[in-house]
Amino acid sequence: MNFRVLLAGGVAPLALASHGVYAAEAPATTTNAAVPAPEDAQTTSVGTGASDSGEIVVTARRRQETAQDVPLAISVVGGEHIDNTGAFNVGRLQQLTPTLQFYSSNPRNTAVNIRGLGAPFGLTNDGIEQGVGIYIDDVYNARVASATFDFLDVKQIEVLRGPQGTLYGKNTTAGAINITTNQPTFDFEGKAEVSFGNLNFVQAKAAVSGPITDTLAARLAVSSTNRRGTIYNVTSKQWVQGKHTPRTAAKLNQAARAT
Repeated sequence: MNFRVLLAGGVAPLALASHGVYAAEAPATTTNAAVPAPEDAQTTSVGTGASDSGEIVVTARRRQETAQDVPLAISVVGGEHIDNTGAFNVGRLQQLTPTLQFYSSNPRNTAVNIRGLGAPFGLTNDGIEQGVGIYIDDVYNARVASATFDFLDVKQIEVLRGPQGTLYGKNTTAGAINITTNQPTFDFEGKAEVSFGNLNFVQAKAAVSGPITDTLAARLAVSSTNRRGTIYNVTSKQWVQGKHTPRTAAKLNQAARAT
């Protein structure tokens, strides 16, 4: 079983909240809420952070606009929903979005497909061009092996189905995964989360954001995931196929403070 403890902080004192118990490796069961869209588009939202007017803002076409105005088949998953369901990597993301498949036996043999199209699975594919583009804050990950990372301080994830070559380049014939992370803020905020599970699973995540000067804000996020292997090698007397993925990210944002 997996236990999660969340610490969230802002200008008020830190608050402690205890989440429920859920299976560490069991698939998450969710309900996708349909969002009205144009006739030639399919939009699905899961736990998104909507604006005050209830509209879902996406950047699928390289600019901010509501999901209702995007003529694309798109699924949007909010960062809070990702944390609540334990979907901390692309492998877990496939449980929340339709037509997305993720296969990985090791980083060199990883495939991300949408609607059955993408990179082949079964051979080491270091030099094979992928068909699903993966973008983090508009930065392209050129090799599918880079998709094995854990999510870190994510605001929302947009999964675009179908060819996206017009705006995202040639390596998006099957679709694109657009990951948007939280940006620095001029109001101090922080959060921390620790999860425990079977097979000695331990995951810790933390993020802090605040101003440095009147025009410069910074955000620091760290995470670490560790899990014991599932197969015991009697010769070396070691567990294999374990998980050890530390990550750190720092961001700076220079802007005029709102008055």
